[in-house]
Amino acid sequence: MSTEKIFCGNGKIINTQYGEMTKISFSKKDLETMLDNLDNGWINTVLKEKKNKVEGKPTHYLEVDTWKPDANSAPVKEEVSDLPF
Repeated sequence: MSTEKIFCGNGKIINTQYGEMTKISFSKKDLETMLDNLDNGWINTVLKEKKNKVEGKPTHYLEVDTWKPDANSAPVKEEVSDLPF
C-alpha cells in the first residue's frame, strides 16, 4: 500500500434555517480520481477538516481511504466457552 495521499473533493459547513449542513463539491478531475481508485466497484473516502481555514473557502477536504487489511493476518477466532453470557 502506498503512503501517498489521494485527494478528491472539498466541502464546507454552511448554516441554513434547518441548522448546519456540510456541502461537498467535486470537480471532473476529482470524479476521475475516484473512478481510478474504485475497489470492487466501491470507494471509501474520509472527510477531514482543514487546519488552516480561510473565510469563504472550503473548510474540509476528502481523502481516498486506501487502507486494506493485511492479507497475511489470519482472522481472530473467538474462544468458545460454556458460560451463559
